[in-house]
Parts: sequence; structure tokens; C-alpha cells
Amino acid sequence: MVYLFLFGIIVIVGQIFSKSIIPLSLILVITGMVLSAFPAFPVPELNSELILNVFLPVLIYQISAFSSWKDVRKNLRPITLLSIGHVIFITVLVALVMHHVIPELGWPLAFVLGAIVSPPDDVAIVSIAEKIRLPGKLVTILEGEGLFNDATALVLFRYALAALVTHEFYILHAANYLLIILIGETVYGLLLGFAIGEIRLRIKNPMLNIIASILTPFAAFLPAEMLGGSGIIATAAVGFIIGNHYSARFTPGFRLFSRAFWPALSFAIQNLLFLLLGLNLRNILQNIATLSLQVLLLYSGALIATIIVGRFIWVYAVVIYTPRLLSSKLRHSSNRLPWQHVFILAWAGIRGIISLAAAFAIPTLPFLVGGVNPKHLIIFLVFCVISVTFLLQGLSLPWLVKLLGVHVHGEKEKFDEHVAELNARLKINNTVLAWLIEYEVNASDNLKLQKEIKIYIREYKMLRSRLKERIANHDVEGEHDEKAESDGASIVLSKIVGIERAALFKLWSEEKINYTIWNRLLDRLDHRLQNLQE
Repeated sequence: MVYLFLFGIIVIVGQIFSKSIIPLSLILVITGMVLSAFPAFPVPELNSELILNVFLPVLIYQISAFSSWKDVRKNLRPITLLSIGHVIFITVLVALVMHHVIPELGWPLAFVLGAIVSPPDDVAIVSIAEKIRLPGKLVTILEGEGLFNDATALVLFRYALAALVTHEFYILHAANYLLIILIGETVYGLLLGFAIGEIRLRIKNPMLNIIASILTPFAAFLPAEMLGGSGIIATAAVGFIIGNHYSARFTPGFRLFSRAFWPALSFAIQNLLFLLLGLNLRNILQNIATLSLQVLLLYSGALIATIIVGRFIWVYAVVIYTPRLLSSKLRHSSNRLPWQHVFILAWAGIRGIISLAAAFAIPTLPFLVGGVNPKHLIIFLVFCVISVTFLLQGLSLPWLVKLLGVHVHGEKEKFDEHVAELNARLKINNTVLAWLIEYEVNASDNLKLQKEIKIYIREYKMLRSRLKERIANHDVEGEHDEKAESDGASIVLSKIVGIERAALFKLWSEEKINYTIWNRLLDRLDHRLQNLQE
């Protein structure tokens, strides 16, 4: 009942701030903090098992299944350096600093804290990026980092937690284990993705396929997690296989349903997590009440500064400039990130509730730090990191994007994308026209069919003229004439849709259109084909 009540709050707050330029996720965190001040307000206990084993695989799968593997592959170097190297670097840096600031923590617990706060959260990044116009390359890097960095962090977290209990830590074992997980889960995820994809191709009922799609992330995540892995890489691999290799082969009805269902499910889970984050403020503060405000500010300030400064050091020194110094190809590449984009990449290290869930998974320890259990202190520190990075960096990100002119790059990219879409539609249109003219010649003995073909030839010639005019006049926002792309049920139109579909697939396979244009035009064809079948 409490969760239903929270979803109701999300709907109300979302409607009230529907026109706000501030992302709903930020507003819900603040809303939760305000509501936590009322003792009578029900606050559900934050269940780390639910978040890490149910919500996390769903969110990982949704992002990977609706992302372009081609784009991720093109940016694999910075994504790998951030999702693996950055996580290890921040874990070690935080452990060194916090062991100096709070010696009572000890080394194992300092590394536990470092592993928990090391990965930026893909949920937080995506929720904010959706509201501002960031260039596609930057979004791909941030999303790719968020997809894979939790796997590295969870491995480090488990080893640090084991060291806390056994008082033994072998860095070579941890490195080997991480490598085994990276390779093993990738192979498992790829094989499972192809197996599940082949099975789901045979499910023609869209409702049954949706149920199968809900089970898919858990089929990847749970076995890998039970065998000692993270489950995250396997889930992401399955998502990429299903979304990039099999999605176009599913029925149009399922694709249309899926494009509505999965974003809605992800949206609901994301915003529930943000609201829960704010609501837990009261309980977290109660558990560290014996520590003075000065001490808490010192601890949290040192941790937050380490994370923010550490990310800038890693992004500039390792991700961007060291590869350029080592490679003349990267140094002179026209595709490298401008300095404004690099700054945004360094500033966008926003942490989320996944880190808080990991902190709640720490067992209650048999010693005190400043009169409080170390678990409660770590939960408070992690909450501070999430809140400050989420509110400070999240609220300032739109302003920085505008100040640095990054939004101009985003708007230009959007314009170029529209132009590319118009050109793709023109090429598809020309392919259909060529087929219609040839079909008219072959149907010379069928006057009724010839008459119908002439109608479509005339309509597609009119559409070609409009597309050429829009391209010439840079009218990228103009509404297309749906009548010119008639949805009338006929044998000819069914074949036309097939020709358009083949032409679209050719443009996609030749990489002449990006993932966004591919999905948009495929969605349009799916709607037309669905109307034909009704």
C-alpha cells in the first residue's frame, strides 16, 4: 500500500512540475526530503535486495535494449576507462583520504566506502540527460559508463567486505576475479541473448512476448549473480543483443507495445527510487545523532571533494589527454571531444540510490566510530554524496551546458539528425517509386491494378517533391503529410511498406543513419503495417 501511495505522489508532483526545466528526478528527491520532516509520513524501509536484484537488472536491461551497440562500440575506449579504471581509481583515492580523515574506520571499511561511492549512476545520469540537449557522443559515453561501472564497483565492494570480515585481502585475486567476471559474463550474456532472441522470435502474441521480455533481464542477472558474478554485464549484453539484433525481427505489434511499456516501467522505477532517496533522510539522520555537525561536515566534505576532484583528475589525465599524447591519430582526430564536452563529462559524475542500497547491504559491525555504528556512518556519508552530487551537479548541469555552449552542439546535432532523417525518407521514397514504375510495367495486363499503382506513383511523386522542398528550405520541423503516406489496406500498399522497410534496413546496415533515426522511421513503418493488419 505504501508503494502505491508513493506512486500517487510521483503522479501528482510530475503533473504539477510538468513544464519545469528541472528534471522530475531532482524535484522528487527534494520532495522526499521535505516529506521526511513529517514524523507521521510513512517511510518504507529501503530494501537493498529489492533494489539490487530486481530494480537494477530491469533498469540495466531497459537502457541497453534501447541503446545502439554501434555507438557504444565507437566510444568503447573512454567507456572502458571510465567504467573500470575510474571506479578503481576513485575506490583507492577515497580509501586513502577517508582512512586519513577517519582512522577508526580501518583500511577494509575505507575501501568498502570507496567501492560504494565510486560508480556514477546510470539512472541518475539518464534522468537528467533526457531534460537537456547533450550531444549524442557525450550521452553515449555517460550511459555506457553507467551501464558497466556497477559491475566493477560490486566486485570491489564484495572483496573489501570480505576483507573486513576475514582481515585478509589479496589484490591479485580481486583483479583476476574481475577479469573472469568481465569475460565470463560477456560470453554468457551474448550466448543467452541469441538463445532468448531465437525463442522470442517464435512468440507471435505481443502480450506473451512482453511477459518474456520482463523475464529476460532476470534470466541473465540472477544465474550470474548466484554464481558469484555481478549479473550486470550479462544483463547489458543480453539487452544489446535483443535490442540491436532481434528487435527489428519481432512483430510490429510487439515493437509498438514494447516501446510504450519499457520506458514507462523504467520511468516508474527510476522516480520511485529518487523519492525513496529523499524520504530516507530522517531515518539516516537519527542514526548518527550523537556526532557533532562539525564532525559530519568534515567527514562528508572530505568525501565529496575527493570524489568530485578525483573524477576531474581521471577524466582529464587518463581518459582524454594521455591517449592523445600516446596516439597521433587521436591527437589529430576531428571526432575528439571539444574541451566544453570534456568539462561536462568530468562534472557529470552523479551518484544515485544504487550506491545507497549497497551501503544498506553492509552488516551491522561490532565496534563504534564516534559513538555510532560504522554502518550508519557510511550510510550517512553515502547519502550526502548522492544528495550533493545529484542536487549540486544535477541542478547546475543545464546551466553549465548553456554557459559553455554545449547546447549549441546539441541543437546542431538535432538539426543534422532531422536533415539526415529527411534524406533517408527521400531515399526510401525513391526506392518505392522505382519499384512502382517497374511494377506498373509488369502489371500491364491488369487494368485495375495498374490504376491503383498510378495513384501511388502520383502520391509518392508528390511526397518526393515535398521532401525535396523541405530539405532545400531546411524545414526540418515541418509536419509530414500522412495522407501522402496513405495507410489504405491493399496488396500494393503492403508491398510498398515491404520495399520501404528493405530500403530502411539497407540504410541502417550501411550506417548511413543513426540509431535514433532508425528507430523513428521503423516505428512509423510499424504503425502503418499495424494499420494494414487491422
